[in-house]
Amino acid sequence: MNILSISSLLPVPGIININDFVFETYLNYKKKYVDDNIVIIKPLKYSLKLYKTYRKHFDGVKEKNRLTWIINNFQVEIFPFLSAWSIKNIHAIIIKTIFHFNKKRISSLISLYNFDIIHAQYIFPDGMLAYILNKKFNIPYIITTHNELTYFKHPISGRIALNILKNAYKVVPISYINYSYFKSQCLTNINLKPLGFNRSFLRNQKSTYQKNTKILTVAELRKLKNIDQVILTIKKLVPKYDISYTIIGKGQEKKYLSDLVDSLNLNSHIHFIDSIPHDQIANEMYKYDIFIMPSYFETFGRVYFEAMAMGIPIICAKNSGIYGYFKEMKEGISVNHNDINQILQALEYLIANPKKRVHMGKKGQELVKHYTWENIVERIHDIYIEAINK
Repeated sequence: MNILSISSLLPVPGIININDFVFETYLNYKKKYVDDNIVIIKPLKYSLKLYKTYRKHFDGVKEKNRLTWIINNFQVEIFPFLSAWSIKNIHAIIIKTIFHFNKKRISSLISLYNFDIIHAQYIFPDGMLAYILNKKFNIPYIITTHNELTYFKHPISGRIALNILKNAYKVVPISYINYSYFKSQCLTNINLKPLGFNRSFLRNQKSTYQKNTKILTVAELRKLKNIDQVILTIKKLVPKYDISYTIIGKGQEKKYLSDLVDSLNLNSHIHFIDSIPHDQIANEMYKYDIFIMPSYFETFGRVYFEAMAMGIPIICAKNSGIYGYFKEMKEGISVNHNDINQILQALEYLIANPKKRVHMGKKGQELVKHYTWENIVERIHDIYIEAINK
């Protein structure tokens, strides 16, 4: 099978350092389906408003004399397009330039590989290109959707986005919020599917009956992660319980959070770890009893599943991340991110009730063991085969 993956969110070494979930997906995919061939298109935007900025960014790729890269043993093609991202209606219209700017290269790729299936990772621009290629070359496509509901708040971009989704063989939202919205739009080709996690996180649940309850957050330290609210909650709990809180991560909020801990005299209870090597993070997480990250918004958040895989109960925000995947108060807890009392109640419930904490952790582990990368790529492959056959 020849697969064309289109992902506007894709890291390019030394130039673009962003989420690598697409590479991780296909590296795991190739372990199981070694004979399938995967080519990746990375759309790279020119901005109408900030043309010079993005022109320089694109020239950064060209400086190395490469529009074709080999990354993680995958062929990656850089495709420029015009963007007006902040003006959604215009953005949805001019995004067709991704086809017009790259016609010759598209024809060459299709002639060379005769693709069986296209997998777009976002609606714009990825899904737009998949839609055009479907109409011109009759190649079926599927779309994984992320944080893109904002397009549906505008009449033109919303209409175009809905048309792209309707013409896909399958729409695969990774968040329950997207899934619910698409259902409300009467889409029938929807298949809710999360990102996977590494099997190394699946472990026997450790005893959580130690005197000190260890609480953990693993995140990039940004405002939207809402970590300051957790710190303020810890301040309220310290007089009543023997607890410690560890924050693993670095980012622009690090100084603010450190100063907040100092001002609250919590240095003996709250600890920061900048980073841990990737191959050691599972061993570190396994030491803790509760995982909390009540983000303002989280497209998915694999780290929740990684904690649950160890039998650690999680607290997340409502309408964000993995919310909707688990049974409330049975497999996990969700809170309103801006309600410190809800965060307090959720944490105190798990701290004060170790037996219930253990039970919730076990139920959460039973839920997520079906979402390892091995299982996720098998489902993706099944969808590919269905689309090709039908």
